[in-house]
Amino acid sequence: MKIDDILKKCIEIPGISIKSSETSTELLFKSTSGKGSMTFYSLFPGFNLAYIFVNSPIWPAPDFHENGSNATGPLLFNYCVTGRCEIVLNNGNYVYLKDNDLSFTEHFAQSQYQYPRHIYEGLEFFIDLTTIANENTWLLREFGIDFHQIVKHYCPEESTYISPAPTEAETILKKLWELFDLPDPVAVTQMKIYSLALFSYLQNLDNLPPSQACTFFTETQVDIAKQVEKIITSDLRQHHPAWELAARFSVSETSLKNYFRGVYGQNISVYLREIRLKKAAELFASTKLSVSEVAEQVGYMNQSKFAAVFKKQYGQTPLEYRRSIHLKQG
Repeated sequence: MKIDDILKKCIEIPGISIKSSETSTELLFKSTSGKGSMTFYSLFPGFNLAYIFVNSPIWPAPDFHENGSNATGPLLFNYCVTGRCEIVLNNGNYVYLKDNDLSFTEHFAQSQYQYPRHIYEGLEFFIDLTTIANENTWLLREFGIDFHQIVKHYCPEESTYISPAPTEAETILKKLWELFDLPDPVAVTQMKIYSLALFSYLQNLDNLPPSQACTFFTETQVDIAKQVEKIITSDLRQHHPAWELAARFSVSETSLKNYFRGVYGQNISVYLREIRLKKAAELFASTKLSVSEVAEQVGYMNQSKFAAVFKKQYGQTPLEYRRSIHLKQG
């Protein structure tokens, strides 16, 4: 599937718009839940690189399964810089791409990309194997890069591959990531060079790290984790012990904690503390509530403990933080 066809279907989705320049095409997403951008660079025919920035729990995806169409698409290579991305495997189980992970797949998201931590930054290559084979024979001739061989290597029997990036690949990927801030003509040339180096390395990688797609969670387990997240964040003044939540879903406390950590990448207590402190920072910036009132709003009954935890997170006391925000706001 060509990238132009993908982009056309993307902008049919409410909330997604497109902006083009001489060297790139940018998809912009905005909804009540957040926003994001995907900036695409066409490096070679059928070979496209996207820089992804998302501050949202989801990014809606087109339906590529309609009219009996094949579920597979181009070869997709992802590298997570920061955040967490949910991937649904062919068998319906769930795995999670996290910081410094890379993945290969030929399968699109089912209906939307999901980001449990509401933030994601990363790189994604869209590789149209047919166009590559027809219009880029020089890649094989000059560099020995054979994308069909890469598919067999990483995605046998249409499987999904996930692994922490090997050190050499990580070095190249970080150089690619830094190019986004350079002027376009210079950046695009460098993107081409580093991309060829990356796929040459990945194709010839010996001792392939085992895929972490075997460490998965079922739909039921993921659903329990997401319901727990909704419960503990719906009213930050409330406290829900893990044993209480486990009893509600008829699972052991250990299982509940494992499900939550698997989906969100953090223990329940750490995740909730960050949510509470983020909400407190928002209240200090947007309201005139006192420190004790803000502390109570986010579930801290002890003002001194709240102030200490807040300072550890933001490097300032609550009052210092409020003053600094107001100074920036003018």
